[in-house]
Parts: sequence; structure tokens; C-alpha cells
Amino acid sequence: MHQILKSAAVTITAVFACAYSYAADFAAQTIRLAHTAAVSHAHHEAAQLFAKNVADRTGGKVKVEVYPAGELGDQPALAEQVTLMALDGAVVSLGNLAMYSKKLNAMTAPFLFADYDHAHRTIDKFVMPWMNEGLVQHDAIGLSMFDYGFRQTTTKGVPIHTAADLKGLKIRVPPSTGLLAAFDAVGANTQKIAYSELYTSLKQGVVVGQENPVFTILADSLFETQDQLALTKHYFDCQVMLFNKTFFEGLSPELQKILKEEAVNAQNLTRDRISHGEAAVIEELKTKGMNVTTPDRESFVKMMTPAYEKIGELAGKDEMKKLLDAVEATRTK
Repeated sequence: MHQILKSAAVTITAVFACAYSYAADFAAQTIRLAHTAAVSHAHHEAAQLFAKNVADRTGGKVKVEVYPAGELGDQPALAEQVTLMALDGAVVSLGNLAMYSKKLNAMTAPFLFADYDHAHRTIDKFVMPWMNEGLVQHDAIGLSMFDYGFRQTTTKGVPIHTAADLKGLKIRVPPSTGLLAAFDAVGANTQKIAYSELYTSLKQGVVVGQENPVFTILADSLFETQDQLALTKHYFDCQVMLFNKTFFEGLSPELQKILKEEAVNAQNLTRDRISHGEAAVIEELKTKGMNVTTPDRESFVKMMTPAYEKIGELAGKDEMKKLLDAVEATRTK
């Protein structure tokens, strides 16, 4: 028995020594990661998973501090902080990164993807390297792409069945080239209102409607101001886990590898939560009093030519073609 206990003690000591040696390979440091999603959103869950796994794999030496819900600013501000090395990392939409790399305007084009799987294939095979080619000169690098979901349209008192139903309606649209161009193309009266002011604007009737993924509509209680949900699926919204390139490349190769792998694991959590959870969220919004319609997609698509032309001019026609070719190449497995 004594020999067995002695042997077990040696084994336990060896395990702890190994763990300590593994942890000792990393310098103690804190990484600051910010995002703008609510703490109830899948993006916050993904950011927390990233933080936990990085800490676990570095023996607690590397801590990731997560700043949710816009604590450090809105997305344009977060993107700027990352590029200026004032912030290590942030989760930022491609639309907000287009100000640094104009070709990213192409990804704001409406009705690009048939479904979630199609979007994921295109992102993995083409968008990630294509995107980083344009961000490198701004000292930024994307490690993964979080799903934000297909954007849908909500209104108050106006059910949407075709594109024509949006004509003349005051719709809040974020300052994204593609989204503005898409709603302008169907004749909506687009309004640029900061997201922080959206709820109040809807409640006060400054605008009749808005567009966002259903997860945002639920998490931020937009259903309290809107009674109609149209499943337009007009735009697949995704957001980059963005890091300052100089900061990232200054880390050890071992830590870089961990951050890359855990960024993808966080990405995959959002893919699971968003794509598999969308139907349940729609049902919950119904219980909140929202009437759900499925508009005629073709009535929208046939009106998008002006939008694509405008986006192509901003992104560059060659870059737009590269993306559209990739979208077609990945349409089926």
C-alpha cells in the first residue's frame, strides 16, 4: 500500500509539474476584447468562451478581459481603437471595416447567400483571406468571423408581403453601403439613426421600422415597439473578431496559435447558436405579439440592380466580381 501511495504521489507531482511547466511558457498578461452585443447575446457567450479557453490553455497566465454591450464605444470606435493599438481586440462588422478596406463594401451586398451553410462555406474558403489582404495595411487582422444572423425587417402596423410594401416607409438603416442601397432600391425612406437611439426613435414614431437579426430584436426588446416581423433575409450579417496586427504578431507563436484556434471555437459557437436557434427565437417573438410574414424574395431581388451597381462602384468592380464568383462557386458543397 505504501508503495502504491508513493507511486500515486509521484504521478500527481509529475502532472502538476507538467501543468506548471506548460503555464510557465507564457508571460502573464491581459488581453482586452470588446464588443457591442448585449450580455444575453450569443456574441457575449462566444467572447466569454474565448476568454475561458485562453486562460485554461495558458494555465491562467493570459487573461482576456471582455467588455460587452458597447462599454468601450460603438463599432466604428472599437475598430479605430484596434487599428491605433489602443485596444487589443474587438468584434466588428464588415460594414464598419469597409472604411479601412473599401473592397469590404462588397460583402454588404443584399441577397448574397441562400442559407447559413452557403454563407459559412464562402467565408471559410474565400472571405477570410480576402478580407485580411485589405486590413493588413491598417495594422489589423481578423482571426474568425462571428455569425450575427440574417437580417430581417420589422415595422409597426404595416405587414410586409412584397418589396412594394416598403415604399415610402421610414426605416432606420445602419450606415452600411449595402443596406442603405438595398432599402433605397425598394423606395423606402431610409433614416440613419445611431443604434443607441433606435429604441427611443421607434417608440416615439420617428421611424416606422428597422432591420436586424431576430436575436437582436429579442435581446434588445425591439418587439416592444414593433408588431410586424418580415422574414426578408435580405442580408447575412457577420462580424470579425479583429485584433491589432502588431500586438498579435508580437505574441509568442504558441500563444498566437491558441488565440487563432480559440477564435475559431468562439466563431463556431455563434454559428451553432445563431443558425440552430433562429426558429426558436422567431417563435418567441410571436409570443411577444409579433405577426410574422415571409415576403416574396424575388420581388426584392429583381429591384437590387441599382444597389449592386452602387456597391460595385465603392468596392471596386474587380473585387465585387471576385466575391460574386466565390459566392457562386460555394453555392453547393
